[in-house]
Amino acid sequence: MTSGILSKLINEIGEAQADVRAESYSMVNVRPGDKVAVMLDLLSKLAGKSPSALVTDEISRRLADYAASSTSNLDAIMNAAEHALDRENAYGFQEGSALDYLQKAGILEIEDPIKKQMRETFIASKKN
Repeated sequence: MTSGILSKLINEIGEAQADVRAESYSMVNVRPGDKVAVMLDLLSKLAGKSPSALVTDEISRRLADYAASSTSNLDAIMNAAEHALDRENAYGFQEGSALDYLQKAGILEIEDPIKKQMRETFIASKKN
């Protein structure tokens, strides 16, 4: 009897967490007309990428251009960069992302923690 109640409680908690995760993002589904679909298919074959990759790359480029267009976007860029690096626990950004384009353009710079540690160790040992 107790295991049944416990199982039900665990299932309800799992469902509640799934609902919360589902509310944290939105999905957009776009179905282009025949002419646009053929054009995307042709462009994707020429570029060697999937149609969704072409669209995603263009959105990332435009987002990077927009973000770099004004210094008032600096805080938003820094917050997004910090969040991406913390979430991914990485030393760089996902290839093709808006942050990656900003980094390649020299607008955003990330210091490699390994190089930083080596430099600090070298400077400390040089002082001693």
